[in-house]
Amino acid sequence: MIYSSFHNLKGSPIKFRSGFTLLELLIALSILSISFVVIWSTFSGVIKAWERGTDLLNELRHGDYVMEQVVSALRSTAFFKTAPGKYGFHLESGSAGSYPGDRVSWVTAHPAFMPPDSELGRGLHRIVISIEDNKKGDPGFAVRAFSHFSDLGDEDTDPWFVSSEVKGIECRTFDPESEDWETDWEDTNTIPSLVEITLYMDPIEKYGPPVKLSQAIEIPVALPVTNAIPLGEEPIE
Repeated sequence: MIYSSFHNLKGSPIKFRSGFTLLELLIALSILSISFVVIWSTFSGVIKAWERGTDLLNELRHGDYVMEQVVSALRSTAFFKTAPGKYGFHLESGSAGSYPGDRVSWVTAHPAFMPPDSELGRGLHRIVISIEDNKKGDPGFAVRAFSHFSDLGDEDTDPWFVSSEVKGIECRTFDPESEDWETDWEDTNTIPSLVEITLYMDPIEKYGPPVKLSQAIEIPVALPVTNAIPLGEEPIE
């Protein structure tokens, strides 16, 4: 410190403090800098955690919606032994970048994924789910729907994209004989009794694991719509 000296009436010197030394200023600045770094690191960590939570919540909302629609459509699968080729379950394994990109198709009586003005949602129709690139070149969950009497490879049917957050689909069927999950389904004239659908979304953190939603879905053999039609008769369109 720098002091100035004066004398009082008794002749004793009086010292007045007039400033800080350079060392004290450096110590104060160091403490202030450390405090600022700690505060900023804490604030930055909270912001990043909030952003990750928001991104995860957004992806889960998309995934939950897509999964809910898939489950509803699969549980309403329609099958008639009189025309098994028209009502069969089809599974094509594929890839979509770094994620599985399976293509799954079945006939359903549920209006899942159907636009409100679609006539297909009012009765039986074949639905196809897959991962495809949209017009911008970004992958997304794509849906096709057409008459179940049409050819499965009907390329004239344009897809519509339900979610850009869902980047991958994996479908497995359960084999009761081996009691294990299979990644293919060769008997396209039948319907598997149990399937597992897994949806893939991008990782929240860079180089992190992808966000996955999985659900095993039991497909009933006898549905109300099939019970309403006598055996040996085709459904009325």
